[in-house]
Amino acid sequence: MPEYAQIREELEAKLQELVRRAKQIDDDLREPGDEDWEERAVEHENDDVLESLGAETVREIQQIKEALHQIDRGTYGTCRRCGEAIPAGRLEALPFATTCTKCA
Repeated sequence: MPEYAQIREELEAKLQELVRRAKQIDDDLREPGDEDWEERAVEHENDDVLESLGAETVREIQQIKEALHQIDRGTYGTCRRCGEAIPAGRLEALPFATTCTKCA
């Protein structure tokens, strides 16, 4: 697994960044609303965007954790559908890819 040491480091750094981002989004969503109803409407729209960003962040956190587990199990870089190796270029672009280009 030494061939994936660099990828592991990058995934772990990205995971830490995403966990911080998710916490910040959660903190922002917990802030009390404004008393002014017009301002509250704007805040509500902003909250909708934050909730979407938060959901996407959580999804990416899960994907990164799964990729780290695959590295630990020795299955990282193997397509879940066909069992072939996932091309290095695909893993560089999308380090938590679980399928090869053909199966994607």
